[in-house]
Amino acid sequence: MKKKMKTNLFYGLLLLPALVLFVLFFIIPVAQSTWLSFTDSFGMKSTYHFIGLDNYKEALRDLSFRKTIGATSKYALISVVVGNILSLILALILDSKLRLKNSLRAVFFIPNIMSLLVVGYIWNFVYTSVFPDVLEGLGMKSFAILGSKTLVIPALAIVGIWNAAGYYMVIYIAALQGISEDLIEAAKIDGAGTLRLLFNIRLPLIASTVFTCLILSIAAHMKVFELPYTMTSGGPVGESTTMVYKIYTTAFNANRNGYASAQSIIMFIIIAAITLILNYIMKKREEKL
Repeated sequence: MKKKMKTNLFYGLLLLPALVLFVLFFIIPVAQSTWLSFTDSFGMKSTYHFIGLDNYKEALRDLSFRKTIGATSKYALISVVVGNILSLILALILDSKLRLKNSLRAVFFIPNIMSLLVVGYIWNFVYTSVFPDVLEGLGMKSFAILGSKTLVIPALAIVGIWNAAGYYMVIYIAALQGISEDLIEAAKIDGAGTLRLLFNIRLPLIASTVFTCLILSIAAHMKVFELPYTMTSGGPVGESTTMVYKIYTTAFNANRNGYASAQSIIMFIIIAAITLILNYIMKKREEKL
């Protein structure tokens, strides 16, 4: 009994630093933010008053904030769907007996280790300087892709996909390599072709990994801030203003801390709801299997 207590105490002490950091940098800030969302906190003022759900009501009635939910959802939908498909295709290619696959894995992963702020400035230069020059060199009429209401979100999504594809590719490669070679060989002996192996063996066996990557990518892309900040400043006419960028401007430009906190809680609820729905779907699928 004493030995078990000592073992538990030892593991508890090992976990203590992580738990302290978790409480200090996650639990307490979340609690403070939640409390501020029910107040009229403004700028550096040390005094504020409890106003109940007024901030939440204002946010849901605010057309500009509701517009950011639509813009963020559109960006996330493109980035998540196209990004995961691209990552899976790259993983399938690089999981094969390709001669330069290790070098290519590094090349595709490199964009992910770059800061999104740096990536945003680089792609801003590409869209505003390189892209128009290429069009003119091809004899086509140049246009401002980041100034187009219809193209600005897809343009940002391309950058987000370029940055994150290598990360999810690595996860998919790990999942594919976990599939038993004996199972693949048995399927080949039974006459299964490449497509049948893909859709009947490989994809079903990594379905849980696909759901995990979907959840991770949704959470990441729904919180995008750096790209609209560096590339468009939320323009044109607020078309690329994402929820996090809106929260940033509300908190630091308008100095409305309480209202910005309410907006952030709404964003958290949206992401949590999507995550719970995906987890529910995955759980139901596993029960059927």
